Amino acid sequence: MEIEIQKLSHRFGEKLIFEDYDLTLKDGGLYGLTAPSGRGKTTLLRIIMGLLAPDAGTVTPGVRYSAVFQTDRLLPGRTAVDQLLFVRGGRKDRDAALAFLAGLLPEESLTQPVGELSGGMQRRVAIARALWADSDCVLMDEPFTGLDESTLRHTADFILAKLRGRTLLLSTHQKELLSDYSFDWLTL
Repeated sequence: MEIEIQKLSHRFGEKLIFEDYDLTLKDGGLYGLTAPSGRGKTTLLRIIMGLLAPDAGTVTPGVRYSAVFQTDRLLPGRTAVDQLLFVRGGRKDRDAALAFLAGLLPEESLTQPVGELSGGMQRRVAIARALWADSDCVLMDEPFTGLDESTLRHTADFILAKLRGRTLLLSTHQKELLSDYSFDWLTL
C-alpha cells in the first residue's frame, strides 16, 4: 500500500519541527531517514503511526503499522517468544515464533525472560516483534542502537529477509553502516 504524506507541519510550542513536508512511500520500498538530532525524525514516525496529531497535513489512512520505538517497550517478565505471540497468534504459533527468533538470537536466550537479556538482545527482540506483527508498513526508530557493527549487519540482513514485501521506513544516525543496502535515503 502506497503511503502519501502531504503538507505535514508540526510545532512544539514556538519551535517549528517541519512545515509543508511531502513524502510518498512506495509499496514495498526501503527507506532510511536521517537528520540531525532534534530535527523531527521521531515526531514524523509518531505522526505517521497516528500517535501524534500534526498541526496540518495528512497521512494515508487505513495503513497497518508495526514499529520499533527508541525504547524497546517489551514485557520484561515474558520470554522473547511470548513477545511475538503477544502481537500475533496464540500458543499454536509457538514453534513458528521460536524458529523466527532463532535467526536473530542465541537459542538459550529464546525462553529467558527478556528482562534478563542484554540491551542488544532486547533490541533484537523488539525488532523481531515488529517484523512478526501483521502490518503493511514497518517503522523503526533508531533500531540499531546498542548493536555492534557485526550484529547491526546481521540484524539488517534479518530485517530485509523478513519484510515479506512490506514497506520499511527506519530512522538512523548510522547511515554509513548501511551503505551496502539499497535504501532510498530521505532527510527532514
